[in-house]
Amino acid sequence: MSTLLVRRSRIESDAGGWRFVGAGALLLLLLLYGFPLFWMLSTSFKSGAEIARFTWLPSALRLDAYTAFLSTDFLPALRNSATISGLTTLISMALAIPAAYGMAAVRSRLVTPLLVLVLLVQMIPTSAMFIPLFRLLSGLGLINSHLGVSLALSSLMVPFAILVLRPGFAGLPPELEEAAAVDGAGRGRYLLQIALPLLRNSVFTTAAIIFVAAWAELLYPLTFLLDSQRYPLSVFIAQSVGRFNNNSNSLMAVSVLASLPVLFVVLFAQGQLRKGLTVGAVK
Repeated sequence: MSTLLVRRSRIESDAGGWRFVGAGALLLLLLLYGFPLFWMLSTSFKSGAEIARFTWLPSALRLDAYTAFLSTDFLPALRNSATISGLTTLISMALAIPAAYGMAAVRSRLVTPLLVLVLLVQMIPTSAMFIPLFRLLSGLGLINSHLGVSLALSSLMVPFAILVLRPGFAGLPPELEEAAAVDGAGRGRYLLQIALPLLRNSVFTTAAIIFVAAWAELLYPLTFLLDSQRYPLSVFIAQSVGRFNNNSNSLMAVSVLASLPVLFVVLFAQGQLRKGLTVGAVK
């Protein structure tokens, strides 16, 4: 009896230690990621004098910084970012989902070399792709178009999406596909009506990551877009560093508004994840 009590006390002590470590890690992450967001939001409401004094909170919620750039190209840049990010997400997922399913369903020795090749593609520096992609898009007449930028970004996102989605497809029980085949469902119907609803967590998470990455991309729009009217928010914010150099509150206000669509996408994806893994499995 005493031995059991000693073991139980040790287990509780270890659990308490791990909880302490977890709380410390959570606090560290909160400081690393939460404090910059807090400072960005608070600075957007401060006056110039409060920014100079490095005050923590504004004395009042001033909206001057948010109205300072309404006459600029912010709204067109917002539409451009939504177009590029949406197209990139749709193209990447449309290509990655069938590829990941095929690489999980096919039993062949070629699958492993293909996965290694996909991983190697992910390791290629982005700067090394500029000239080949520019020539390719120029030949297709897609330079200075949002579709061209989206295709260029999709070349980066598709290998990532395949690597993320393939384990999910490989982990589904083979009996599901066999039962679907007995009922007369082909591979396409099985993929759309059974596999994807079961893997909705992975699908929505991957799509959200691709959308956020495309939203924040700077180099590809600068390279493949020649007209400033087609620039997305990432380029607009980079230009605003010089435009609002003496107005930090305006720059922070632009950053806050540019972050809101990303926040909505993440919250939407999180809401979809809560609906569970087995939605549609009984259809």
